[in-house]
Amino acid sequence: MQHRDLAEAAFTAQWPGLEFLRTHRTAGGRTPRLDAEQELARQWTKAVTAASYTGPATCTTSPARHTVEQTVADLLTRMDSKPQQWQGKTGSQARLVLLALAARTLDAATEEVHFSERDWALAAGLARDTVADRLKDLTDRGWIRRTQRAVGPWAATWRLVAHGGGEPRSGAVFSPALEQRLRAELESARADIWHARSLGVLGWRVWDLLRTQRLPVRQIAARLGICAATVRSKLGALQAYGLCTSNGRVYQGRSRLARAAALAGVTGAHADRMRLYRLQSAVFVWWFTTRYQQDQSDALGEWGHFPTPGEAEQVHPVDIALAYGATATGPPVEATTWGAAMAAQDRHREADPASWWELVAAARAALPAPDVLAAPHQWSSAAA
Repeated sequence: MQHRDLAEAAFTAQWPGLEFLRTHRTAGGRTPRLDAEQELARQWTKAVTAASYTGPATCTTSPARHTVEQTVADLLTRMDSKPQQWQGKTGSQARLVLLALAARTLDAATEEVHFSERDWALAAGLARDTVADRLKDLTDRGWIRRTQRAVGPWAATWRLVAHGGGEPRSGAVFSPALEQRLRAELESARADIWHARSLGVLGWRVWDLLRTQRLPVRQIAARLGICAATVRSKLGALQAYGLCTSNGRVYQGRSRLARAAALAGVTGAHADRMRLYRLQSAVFVWWFTTRYQQDQSDALGEWGHFPTPGEAEQVHPVDIALAYGATATGPPVEATTWGAAMAAQDRHREADPASWWELVAAARAALPAPDVLAAPHQWSSAAA
């Protein structure tokens, strides 16, 4: 940062951590400084002087980070050695779910991570129901393991299984290029264009395969475990949206994918899903706090009680769909209790977005620790 950057952060953006530049402590609290600019100059000089006497730090990878990197490198190598497991629509979905957990594990630098199905879906570019189905399959096949069930508003804890099927380590070495490949694959899978009905996850797999090599239809079908007719259908859709040519040349890049999404009428589809899932997560916190923390729930005071099934029946499903954008990704939902709650939540969010997220955070902070909450089977019957 330069001096002007710090000045903007302190006096324009009003960063909380720079409050000492704007005010000083007095007996009656904090009082605005009359020499705020001079104080900034003085502190800047001190910082520059201290930095000039500070040698470059030697950063080394922590043991936990090193273990995680080895686990991810081993996972990606084993996945590449078993391409038959990632064929077809379900195999393609399972691959994305596994890659999303690998990326989350790298970000957390720990082998066990909290990962809700909705966050998982957003990371993998899939729907929540799809992730739930693939998690059971990957667990049964020994690729991942759930180490702790979801408790209250806290997501379940998951980890990658280091030795899939009891096999020895692959000996793969983690590298920045390996991580870049992982994140690039997930980023491309989250593009809006794959929400088009004529493409989907198989359209993405065909496009992704042709990015690296040109192959005839039968070879593509054999590699992906699908029929030649499906490959031709996906190639036709890719050509229609300007993502490939008749001879198999593929166009890529964010701008090209964005233009294709606009042509297909699915621009913003991933953002709509992200908005919907975040709303559903906040609604769950609301439901949990109003059911079990009524005396401490800030959400209860601001939003009111969670609607009863009878109240929910009075809300038209189209109104609910319009309220949180479900019409952008599918047909309107039924008028359930949760649907009415989502609509009420979204109305409050539109009226005061900042306050909305603050109340969600306050509701989470008011909850007890996970180890003192009732087990899921003890409170699930009380759900509306």
